[in-house]
Amino acid sequence: MNKKIILSSFASLLFLSQVANAEIKIGQGSLTFNAALASQYITRGIDQNKDSVTPSVGADFTIPAGGFNLYLGAWVSGSDINLGASQERDYYFGVNKSFGITTLDLGYITYNYPSVTDKSLNNAEYYAKLTIAPEKKPYTFGIAYYLDDTDGVKNSGIKSDKDYYEVNATYDFGVAQGLVSYGVFDNDTKTTTVSLSKELIGVGFTLSYINAEKDHGTVSQITRDRDYVTLSAKKVF
Repeated sequence: MNKKIILSSFASLLFLSQVANAEIKIGQGSLTFNAALASQYITRGIDQNKDSVTPSVGADFTIPAGGFNLYLGAWVSGSDINLGASQERDYYFGVNKSFGITTLDLGYITYNYPSVTDKSLNNAEYYAKLTIAPEKKPYTFGIAYYLDDTDGVKNSGIKSDKDYYEVNATYDFGVAQGLVSYGVFDNDTKTTTVSLSKELIGVGFTLSYINAEKDHGTVSQITRDRDYVTLSAKKVF
């Protein structure tokens, strides 16, 4: 991606920050959109777009139902992790419910690479997330588990089951919000992330340090331990 495209994308994001909230009411539900620009697209310690600046857009619909919140969404990002891929398209749906200070989130997500000829590179997961947010406290704690639903992720012609486990915590410092997480991607990576987030002019900025350790599995998607420092900007409207 050349500098003109990067600057154009960032300028567009700043323009969106000046637009009034465009949340659309549909019955009791609401539809929102988001746009983001990241210096790198890293997930679970794996570079998804060859160290390139990466734009993304998404849409989310939520609706209350019987004391629960139902949601579904779609997200599209630049991606070059798979041979022939230029784009990643994710689709997801789920339900969440708060019980006092605890929130439970259950859902299903698919990861799709429409331009690749080998459709086995597409994959999907069930997920469960539990977050504890004590009342009137500046911190939260969370755990997450993603269960592979497509016989694993393919790498170098081999597929391996790759469930994902994570523990995380956040802290509101007032001037910025902090996050620390540790995740294990079976047979692939062990990832530690430390982030600081701050909203400015209606745009959420996040600065992250990510340490990814290569697992001993032969199908790991990284060839060595890696460290990343990333900056992203995201607007929800």
